[in-house]
Amino acid sequence: RGSDSVVPSGIYALDDLKALGQEQGWCPYFLARHVINHAKVLVYNYQYMLDPKVSRMVSAELESESVVVFDEAHNIDNVCIEALSVSLDARALDQSAASVKDLGDRVRKMERQNSARLSE
Repeated sequence: RGSDSVVPSGIYALDDLKALGQEQGWCPYFLARHVINHAKVLVYNYQYMLDPKVSRMVSAELESESVVVFDEAHNIDNVCIEALSVSLDARALDQSAASVKDLGDRVRKMERQNSARLSE
């Protein structure tokens, strides 16, 4: 049982893994994560691999020797740009600048306090 259990060889869709998990009393989510390590071919949306927020959870299980084939790759540049972009407005920038100034003031105050203590 558990991670030592053997999953029969075959081709599995997500629904197949869900049914197998229910049949065996295994959590379908952890079953899917487990079989990723043993799959010879894995087909899923390339956004799961390219978006850093998602890939840490989904693609982290893939071995470094895995071969990845992107279908519909003509959209990859846009997906990468979107996944790695940050939107900032003037309010967020103003708040960040104020926080940095506040932090700098605190550091200078601590430096003065520490300098005075060292002088004693």
